[in-house]
Amino acid sequence: MAYYAITYVYAAPEEQAKYRPAHREYLGSQIEAGNLIVSGPLLDGETPAGALLIAKVDSVEAAEKIVANDPMNVGGAVLSHTVTKWNPVLGTI
Repeated sequence: MAYYAITYVYAAPEEQAKYRPAHREYLGSQIEAGNLIVSGPLLDGETPAGALLIAKVDSVEAAEKIVANDPMNVGGAVLSHTVTKWNPVLGTI
């Protein structure tokens, strides 16, 4: 298993709102399955401008699959994303 930092850049808040309930339900299922460690919005003031997710999966392809199936992405409210292998050195997860 490896850790991957996934970042999203979101569309306008009105677009995000359409998909947020399904998005949160989906990410919750990924946490329950052990594929995600944590997720949450990246804020511009108080407005979600994107998100940071930390995945613990076997491959970059598995991390990309999380993104591909996220209702926020499927619906078009994720304008872009990155998936980067991450090596935590200090602290605990």
